[in-house]
Amino acid sequence: MLPVASLLILVPLIFAVVTFLTKTKQLAAGFGFLGSLATLGLTLYAYLNFDSSTAAMQFYESISWVPFLGINYSVGIDGISMPLILMNAIVIPLLILFTWKEDMESPNRFYGLILTMQAAVIGVFVALDFVVFYIFWELTLVPLFFIVNIWGGEKRAHASYKFFIYTHVASLVMLLGIFGLFYSALNQTGVATFDIRELIVQFQFFEPGLMKDVIFLAILFGFLAKLPVFPFHSWLPDAYSEAPTAGSVLFILLKIGGYGLFRISLPMLPNTGSPDLMILMLGLLGSFSIVYGALVALRQKDLKRMIAYSSLSHMGYVILGSAGLVTLSVSGAMFQQFSHGLIMSIMFMSAGAIQTATGTRIINELGGLAKKMPMLTVAMMVGFMASLGLPGLTGFIAEFLVLTFSFVNLPGFVLFALLSIVITAGYHLWAMQRAMFGVYNEKLGDVKDINFAQVFSMAIIALLVLYFGLNPSPVLDMMINNSEAIVSLAAGMGV
Repeated sequence: MLPVASLLILVPLIFAVVTFLTKTKQLAAGFGFLGSLATLGLTLYAYLNFDSSTAAMQFYESISWVPFLGINYSVGIDGISMPLILMNAIVIPLLILFTWKEDMESPNRFYGLILTMQAAVIGVFVALDFVVFYIFWELTLVPLFFIVNIWGGEKRAHASYKFFIYTHVASLVMLLGIFGLFYSALNQTGVATFDIRELIVQFQFFEPGLMKDVIFLAILFGFLAKLPVFPFHSWLPDAYSEAPTAGSVLFILLKIGGYGLFRISLPMLPNTGSPDLMILMLGLLGSFSIVYGALVALRQKDLKRMIAYSSLSHMGYVILGSAGLVTLSVSGAMFQQFSHGLIMSIMFMSAGAIQTATGTRIINELGGLAKKMPMLTVAMMVGFMASLGLPGLTGFIAEFLVLTFSFVNLPGFVLFALLSIVITAGYHLWAMQRAMFGVYNEKLGDVKDINFAQVFSMAIIALLVLYFGLNPSPVLDMMINNSEAIVSLAAGMGV
């Protein structure tokens, strides 16, 4: 069988190098698109050969790297990582198509950084050794920093440095937690290893005390800041809104914070010194982020900042569902990551297309765009309706599972989170009505609709939002098996 996990990292990296060496926009976009298509082909091969009936690791590879420290190049794919790899592999080629006709400075660097980002994110999703995991984790910062800093808006320097410093500091705190996990296991067993699964197993045998909670919270902090959730979110609105459209979508595809939560933090949680307190903290952060993000989104006049804060609100569902510790609440949280990536890609593409066509993102300066941009309006409507949780679309599936099954263990937090439903519907409908319908603002001039490549890109994603909303089983089934394993571990510890 092909070394699929390694190839999913290597192929976009190779094409990234080739793309960096190109001299024209056509060659840069062409090689970028070919690299993303090759990655999509490998992903579909992995998906079609993936056994959804088991939570076991598949496509496993392991090579000794630094034996005396127990560092191995270990990679594999399971039901936690497969849906996120699939989402990433689908959206990236469509994103490149979406930007095909955009004029930009240094297109070779632009598309090369997109492929580098794809390789780094997939590297995080398949890594089974903490050192490999952390290398790819930190590598994701580099392309995002330069994409915002070079091709972003007027405040791009501030936004890019704020993002880099904030998330890098959080990553360093996470690294300290990883070292604490490593040394505690080494003192206990006498065997050096950075294997993620082995260290999680050893964590339960550590002596009870404050150190266990410190290790858990340090690692968790890195994930919460990257998701992000309140109050670790201050980098998000600036980075999302100042990034170019492609950068905003890449931020949405950056699901490594939620992934780390499912891969590492939840399996560790039952063995912390204060598991009930940790669940209470996660429930509070999740529910508050849902409501806070919705309220702040409602106040925004900038369409892109509104979408950014709505993303914060939706990430709260990931935390709340995880804290629910019921198989279907955790599965709903996983599905929220997959759904959110598709939905927010449409929404940021819509905001980018509107800004390009009209020269503004201020909602009150728009109006009546449906008359001039009917194709964009249809695609944007699908994204907005999915984001507010309309039944039949992916957003409804995720939020229904999280709210319904988290209620079993966290009824108070769920009832609080329910307040956001009306608010979320309000700001989505308000933005659509003000920007797309009503009387056309003649000051905008002769606005043109999106081109064929953009229509195609957004239409494919919109169709996937509809398909997986009506038939979530192709990705939800594999999530459920891994969620059962996480929940059964918690139940075995009496949590």
